[in-house]
Amino acid sequence: MGKNFSVSIKVAGVFIRFTSDLDIDICHLKMLFKHHVIETADDTLPCHEVNIVGTTERVIPSDARLVWKGYYHAVGHRGDHGSDVKKYVSADGSTEYFESRGGECIVNDLAAGKTTCHMVLKQKRLSKANIRSNIDAIVMLLTHVIMAYHRRYTLHASAVVWRGRAIVFTGRSGQGKSTLCTDLVAQGAGFLGDDIVFLYMDGGQPRVASLLFDAKLFESSKTDKDFVDILKRYDCEKIDSAPLQAIAEIEQTKDGPSAVKVNPNEERLLDVLLTSANNIALQYDHNDWLSLCTCIMQEYRLHTFCFGDRKLLNKQVLDSFFDSQA
Repeated sequence: MGKNFSVSIKVAGVFIRFTSDLDIDICHLKMLFKHHVIETADDTLPCHEVNIVGTTERVIPSDARLVWKGYYHAVGHRGDHGSDVKKYVSADGSTEYFESRGGECIVNDLAAGKTTCHMVLKQKRLSKANIRSNIDAIVMLLTHVIMAYHRRYTLHASAVVWRGRAIVFTGRSGQGKSTLCTDLVAQGAGFLGDDIVFLYMDGGQPRVASLLFDAKLFESSKTDKDFVDILKRYDCEKIDSAPLQAIAEIEQTKDGPSAVKVNPNEERLLDVLLTSANNIALQYDHNDWLSLCTCIMQEYRLHTFCFGDRKLLNKQVLDSFFDSQA
């Protein structure tokens, strides 16, 4: 039996241990989750085991039932923005399968709380050797599936911490989420993420958890984004999570100072939550997700962040999110 390599991380209050027969998988995970790597397990946290293996055959049994298929908005990593995914459930309901367009398959053992990630082995031309892509090909879908299993719901959003609470910014790709949150961090706000954060309930209160990947910013080129380690650049303290203070849609104005206003359409908040939840079709408990949405709609109002001239941006504009809730 070959050697296994491993790394452990903590994301959104969940301890995840990855093992693989390829060192390159673990090296990639250590690089990607560098701000989440931990040396020892915390027995107080939910735990999840993930084994990464190669396979030459389709692992989904013939009697498994197809329960969902569609387009998955896989933001959060290399800038890739989509893939087709199919979800199957075994005949006895004990196992779930998430199959990507490339044939990779994430298999969840629901009873054991363990996941096996099957990477497709392909025969190299003019050689009998089998090769496979590393975990890079499916890492975001894998992360989202594990988080959904533990009821940590993925939001395509950026987020900062101000006065000890989280302010979440949503919007389509290109609306300025990464630029806005990194500009605010440069002025002293805490950093939770520029593209993906997690929303969940804790003690009856919504919290926002960080995914501290490198931010994607236009710096050296107007066409290609650079990857920037925000915590390192601004010497930030790592923040795992914070209570939710406000959710805002970004509306670019470009001229004049930025401003915050309350959206008068109360139903719009639900639309924002649903469209920002990249893995909404993959949630394990729709009732739990909708209960969280209902709680937020009862306690919070949707804001619009009018993103003006960056030169005039001041972190004190974040105080508006607190003043509007008073």
